[in-house]
Amino acid sequence: MAARPEALATVRTVTGALASFEGLDTDRAADLALAVDEACTVLIAMADAGTSLLLVEDPGTRELHVEVSATCDSADPSVDEILNAFSRRVLESLADDVSTFVDGADWRGGADDAVIPVLGISLTMRRWPAPRC
Repeated sequence: MAARPEALATVRTVTGALASFEGLDTDRAADLALAVDEACTVLIAMADAGTSLLLVEDPGTRELHVEVSATCDSADPSVDEILNAFSRRVLESLADDVSTFVDGADWRGGADDAVIPVLGISLTMRRWPAPRC
């Protein structure tokens, strides 16, 4: 889907429906939908104009893993630049595991043969969370 704020409602709906279908309780399904919304919001702000937002939701036996990524116009982003402290805290309060990645696999071509980095955020929600102390 297009990396635009208008896509967020669809992302939340699809993620919430998949989480419910996969057996997460209502609160955990809502948490995952909010986490994916936040991750998409972060990436949309960093994405190239006209690029797509890639959302991969992979249900496993014990967890639901979600990756969101988009190409970015930053010349050399680092993983630490993807999430500011506030966004990281929000995501870590909603999902069981949060990580970021930078992949230079998207090739623009043209005169300068520039490699455009793909920035991504991975979220994992366990089906049966460990008790919090």
